[in-house]
Amino acid sequence: MMSANGTCRECKRCVSLLLPPPLQGSIGLRLGTLAGKICEMIIRQASPDDALRIATIHVEAWRVAYRGIVPDEYLRSLSVERRHLGWRQILEVAEESIWVAEDGERALGWISASRSRDVDAAQSTGEIWAIYVDPVCWGKGVGRALFAAAEQDLRRGGFTEATLWVLKDNERALRFYTSIGLVHDPCGDRVEHVGGKALVEVRLRKQLVQ
Repeated sequence: MMSANGTCRECKRCVSLLLPPPLQGSIGLRLGTLAGKICEMIIRQASPDDALRIATIHVEAWRVAYRGIVPDEYLRSLSVERRHLGWRQILEVAEESIWVAEDGERALGWISASRSRDVDAAQSTGEIWAIYVDPVCWGKGVGRALFAAAEQDLRRGGFTEATLWVLKDNERALRFYTSIGLVHDPCGDRVEHVGGKALVEVRLRKQLVQ
């Protein structure tokens, strides 16, 4: 649930984000930057072969993003190996759309989205199930590009709005989501227990412009 602004910190003029007509199996987003930064970013549908890369980003992002929020013992217990097996199974029969951002052979982040799983959701409501970016890529537009890809995919699926859940104490993620147009749903707070600690999650909502 991490990202940051959509520009390179060193040079705002070096980023260009293009959205060509939808391609089968690929959203086709590209992000150009200066030397030493992300040169070309493609957003494509994930396959079972991506399981290890997705699992690695999942664990590393949790350990950085939720430090000081989720108990340290729980974060230390996270296992890439276990997540790898879990993600392999998910990707083989996934009911949600899962997209990977990559620069060449390097995975930068991923996002999953589909229908809303909330019991009070309308049929026209989609949901961002999860979004995680490699911490070394934060602040380079990866999260923004992934979210744009997921929005496009949800619109193509006939959804008119999207929701997501985020920890109330995850200030970085909340700033990012606010910057791309999500607003707090006051009826959507809930409590989840992680590592023996009660954590408040808030639901955010965004209208999908056709």
